[in-house]
Amino acid sequence: MKTAVVLNGNAKRVGPRLIANFRQLVPERDLYISTSIDEARAIIVHLVDDGYERIMCGGGDGTFVQVVNDVVDRIRAENLARPNGTPRPYPQIGLLRLGTGNAVAGMTGASRPTRDLMRLRDGRLGPPIPVDMIVAEGRRFPFAGFGYDGELLNDYLWLKERVENPILKKLFHSVAGYFLALGLKTVPRHMRGRGISTTMRITALEPAWYMDPLNNDEPVEHPAGAILFEGAATVASVGSVPFYGYGIRIFPFAGQKPGTFQLRVASVSVFHAVANLGALWRGSYRNPQGCFDFLCSRIRIESDAPLPYQVGGDGAGWRTDLEFSVDELPVPLVNMRPALTSGNA
Repeated sequence: MKTAVVLNGNAKRVGPRLIANFRQLVPERDLYISTSIDEARAIIVHLVDDGYERIMCGGGDGTFVQVVNDVVDRIRAENLARPNGTPRPYPQIGLLRLGTGNAVAGMTGASRPTRDLMRLRDGRLGPPIPVDMIVAEGRRFPFAGFGYDGELLNDYLWLKERVENPILKKLFHSVAGYFLALGLKTVPRHMRGRGISTTMRITALEPAWYMDPLNNDEPVEHPAGAILFEGAATVASVGSVPFYGYGIRIFPFAGQKPGTFQLRVASVSVFHAVANLGALWRGSYRNPQGCFDFLCSRIRIESDAPLPYQVGGDGAGWRTDLEFSVDELPVPLVNMRPALTSGNA
């Protein structure tokens, strides 16, 4: 299978030593290093036009989001230009673990980048994993969220930009950085009564299913137009992959029903969330009074006040009104574990 590897040359883990190692495993004609978003987009256009069947991107979830959007946009433009021809399928898209959170990389079984390149070379892969992408404001992504997650991400980025100590800088490229942000910024703000919380209204624009924790998570259908949630909430997140990064299984129902994504909306305090971090991490957390899980294909979230918003682990400003839907076709992801056959494994 014709495979290309695209690295973000600005990523901190992409240096001369890593590139030299990659050149031992990837033919020069198939290895690309970008230094800007525009250059990366031009590389993806070239790879699609040149018929590459598999594109491995080196970076984190933000890199993956950018590559997916560039690939899908290019192929859809080609298909629209020849409406009577056979539609071009998407190439498989893979992620080498060079980011921070690595939610998608964790789901696909990615390990050390050089080890994964050897798996690719030797053909030791599982069948591709089809993953439904979520769409909002014309952009596709595997997860996004309002509230606590956006708040914590903003605090993490604020601290990361201001830390000068080399040891602390290294910590901010691991899960420890998020715990530092939680302890130094997010929790103290909530202790002062200034944390994120607002009234939300979430409407199902197409049928949705509530996962009932009082009945073994049996799905309960809600029709289009139903109000899925209305009231004070601290977080509303959507995901089509189980993980949020670092193996945190925030969306345990993602991937169970094709053509849907999971919505998790909660009205619990940050202290309650920290106290139940283990169950949240494992995906076993259930709270019939304060945490509500749905499988959806199209919803609208409205809030009384602007909320911090993140997409694929990157801050995206503040929003009061957003519509989320499932994209037309799932994107096939490169499966680094032969035994892994679905995104929920």
